[in-house]
Amino acid sequence: MSDPNNNAAAPYRIVGTAGHIDHGKSALVQALTGTDPDRLQEEKERGITIDLGFADSQFGGFHIGFVDVPGHERFVKNMLAGVGGIDAVILVVAADESVMPQTREHLAICELLGIRGGVVALTKCDLVDEELAELAELEVTDLLEGTSLQDAPVVRTSAMTGTGLDELRRALAEVLLAQPARTTAAATRLPIDRVFTIRGFGTVVTGTLLAGDIETGDKLDLLPGDRTVTVRGLQVHGAPAEHATAGQRVALNLHGVQTDELSRGMVLARPGELEAAHVLDVRLDTLPGCTVKHLQRVRFHHGAAELLARVALITGDDVPAGDSAYCQLRLEARYPAVPGDRVVLRRYSPLVTIAGAEVLDVHPGKRRRGLAAAESIQQLDGVGDTEKLRRWVLAAGDRGLGELALARRSGRNAESFTASLNALLTDGEIAVLPGAPRHLVARGVLDRVVADVLAALASYHEANPLRPGMDKEGLRSAAAAGLPDAILTAVLNELAGDGLVAVRGAYVALGDHRVAVSGDAAKVRGRLLEAFNRGQLAPSTVDEILRASDDPTLARELFHLALREGHLTRITDQYVVAQSAIDDLVADLRSRVEAGAGFTIGDFKAWTGLSRKHSIPLLEHLDAALVTRRGPDGRVLN
Repeated sequence: MSDPNNNAAAPYRIVGTAGHIDHGKSALVQALTGTDPDRLQEEKERGITIDLGFADSQFGGFHIGFVDVPGHERFVKNMLAGVGGIDAVILVVAADESVMPQTREHLAICELLGIRGGVVALTKCDLVDEELAELAELEVTDLLEGTSLQDAPVVRTSAMTGTGLDELRRALAEVLLAQPARTTAAATRLPIDRVFTIRGFGTVVTGTLLAGDIETGDKLDLLPGDRTVTVRGLQVHGAPAEHATAGQRVALNLHGVQTDELSRGMVLARPGELEAAHVLDVRLDTLPGCTVKHLQRVRFHHGAAELLARVALITGDDVPAGDSAYCQLRLEARYPAVPGDRVVLRRYSPLVTIAGAEVLDVHPGKRRRGLAAAESIQQLDGVGDTEKLRRWVLAAGDRGLGELALARRSGRNAESFTASLNALLTDGEIAVLPGAPRHLVARGVLDRVVADVLAALASYHEANPLRPGMDKEGLRSAAAAGLPDAILTAVLNELAGDGLVAVRGAYVALGDHRVAVSGDAAKVRGRLLEAFNRGQLAPSTVDEILRASDDPTLARELFHLALREGHLTRITDQYVVAQSAIDDLVADLRSRVEAGAGFTIGDFKAWTGLSRKHSIPLLEHLDAALVTRRGPDGRVLN
């Protein structure tokens, strides 16, 4: 069986631009693709990029979608909405200005997002001489030293003259060839970066498909929220299509939602695969020169979303500049992140990028501060998908985790999650409780409940030797209080299968438990049964017979035992007769009346010598036992 993580996606790739304002990012994209990515009239009038722009081209064996981002510091949040999901970056540096503030910030953002492939385009080389171009290239090389782009090729270009464009295409293709294929294990996810209406079609959204695939006719969840929408039509890189896969720029025509109900940052996912949450466990990495304090308010950027959040440190009061810490991000609005996501954090005010974080868990709940909590988060850092599932189930303790909740927490598609879950269940450390959907709990929890059940039953039998067993509710309180019902059910099924317990209706007993009546108890039982036998069909009341015993408490226990064993039959609460008397009565009726023939209550009273007080409830008991049934003039013998 092939590894789903190694299945190559279609040769579509997304490339983003980065760099300072007016360094020629949009002009470079237009020169490479023939499409002006600036779509807003204001952008064309002012000559600067304000919002995301898109264009595409084919070269080097790839169909490449370009995401052009704003360079002005006021529009960094728009830049961040575009760089999520890119495969490589073109860091644009103008030769006549060299490295500038947004060059540094955009590079830091690429670092924080884990973008490892890139090319440096030294633009506007037609405006400078060789010496200035050489100086700018040296400054860029110094800037990239020690970063993930330190080996990125630097290509001198001019969008005006076409210089270096072919070399840039070749360099970019080589970078893309070196990038690993996108995983096919992740849950389908499309962050929405544009929302608009097309006359005659309705609501349209666009975005970069981060993972999975989408087809025309698919139902998708709109997150956050509980809205389900239908894909009425789709385009891939501007062309109509029936199917889209990870790494493609996608436009979806949606049915079931209005444009004013959508906004940039929302996410489309397959129904039930993802869930939006308020709290994330993360590894936080601060930038040099930037300290993050406990409960500091920050701006959270992922995909196309910008949310407000607070950094809840688990230990300490701050994270020093250039350092890392395991902590929580507490979002002010829910967001459907998945483990492995890289997010960017910016200061609430002034707007400066200060840190990045890798998401380790998306449904941890709020943690108490302390070293143990920090270690719990750290244990999720760098471990594989199956190991994450194991740790989450173990951390859930006695209550365990449902399979559906675990799947949403994993951020994997159904096939990949099922493979990891099956691998997890092979080592015996995790158990599956009966029922559907499946519920998982640590095997150690079941082992503890097994021991508690056996101890509770042994104690009960010692204290109540004449009773057949412990009722299930009592056993639950003694051995499984506060636990899901399925845990006790699983334990009892397992013990019953091994013959260690016996489940008889509402009662549970040890497998070798037998009710044994001997000594004084046997004498009390003999006198008790004799009293009921002596009364035949009209004995004294139950309370009268029990009070007459030398040991009324023991007599009551033996009375209930006799009922369970069938020696006595309860007609009403206080009217109980020996079963032998019932058997004799039925035999007498059959000797007097043929099957199907009727008799009156008067006949019955005459034959038995019973008063109406006893006759009516006794006949109703015979009806219930299907010995007789009501007839037009009394009863009919079956």
